[in-house]
Amino acid sequence: MSDAVVRVVPSRAATAQSVSLILPVILPVMAAVLVAPVIPDISRAFAAVPNAGLLVPVAITIPALMLALFSPLAGWLADRFGRKRLLVAALLAYAVCGVAPIWLDHLPAIILSRALLGICEAAVMTCSTALICDHNQGRERAHWLAMQSMMASLSSIPLIVIGGLLGEQNWRTPFAIYGLAALIVPAILLLVEEAPREAGNPAGSIAVFPRRRFAIIGLLALAASLLFYIMPIQIGFLLAMQGITSPQKIGLATATGSLAILAGSMIFRRLPRKGTMPAAATFACMGAGLLTMVLARDFAGVVAGAVLHGFGWGIALPLLLTMAMAGLPFDLRGRGTGVFMGAVFIGQFLSPLGVAAIDGVLGGLVPAIKVFAILSLLLAVAAAVSLRETQTDD
Repeated sequence: MSDAVVRVVPSRAATAQSVSLILPVILPVMAAVLVAPVIPDISRAFAAVPNAGLLVPVAITIPALMLALFSPLAGWLADRFGRKRLLVAALLAYAVCGVAPIWLDHLPAIILSRALLGICEAAVMTCSTALICDHNQGRERAHWLAMQSMMASLSSIPLIVIGGLLGEQNWRTPFAIYGLAALIVPAILLLVEEAPREAGNPAGSIAVFPRRRFAIIGLLALAASLLFYIMPIQIGFLLAMQGITSPQKIGLATATGSLAILAGSMIFRRLPRKGTMPAAATFACMGAGLLTMVLARDFAGVVAGAVLHGFGWGIALPLLLTMAMAGLPFDLRGRGTGVFMGAVFIGQFLSPLGVAAIDGVLGGLVPAIKVFAILSLLLAVAAAVSLRETQTDD
């Protein structure tokens, strides 16, 4: 079955359409990092609430969990009712839920608003990515999926800075930035066209979801995400073991690793469209990066490991997504995107839990990360074997 779709926009508007569709990738990053600098202030504000020490971190991380759980449902809805309509509604709801904590005085209500924010993110990420795949094929699709990954990595650094600056005024102030999601809506309405449903399956045909392929790629995406988030979450603790506790140096190391993601995404666009070597190399790169970080004896060594690790993730995310979407019929593309996004964000959610569990068994962060480094190298072999018949071409 052909993956081709009828181009629904003139070629001169295709770039503007794709640019508007990669902008929403900022929103999950925003939910994760924008309020990070004010977490201590939020904890102090609700210190009198029972179990505040547990509930405040839940309020910060619950959007990622909701995104992971609801992405497959969002994909099914996108296939059934259309991507653009759901995307616009989700962007508006995201803005409302995002700014709600400015006026909410009860911690459970804030947690609820953050949970709804994550559900909105699930719809936004699934619909925007599916639309990118609807309107692009082959290398063009790979280019825009790589640009999406680059946008996510680039946006994290200024968002952390903005959150810190606004947090100087009041812990509620950073939440106002979530309202900017509504400003993406006019661009979507004006520049994005819904791909016509008849551009997918021929009349009377039945599309069958490729469960085996998505099971393999989904598990690899979950594992890659779990491995990646070890770096930004644990790098501060690794540096502290060397006596480096300066927030400036920790931020510099994290930011340098994020820039390596950008480099990896740029390299991905030049990789061959066939074969399993790129996928195997990404896991090997991430594993080598983790080993370098834990074996390093100085700041430069830890940063070098973070760069190697981030470079591998910068290739892994668009590569696995492109493999997942290649040849997927129009009527299943939203569902496929939702399953993939769910796997990625489940990996993000499980990463600190997995490290903590191994840490508890082995009695140390360094041996725990070594275990995950070895796992990453084994996954390189698994990717080479399991993806040998998969390619990124349509």
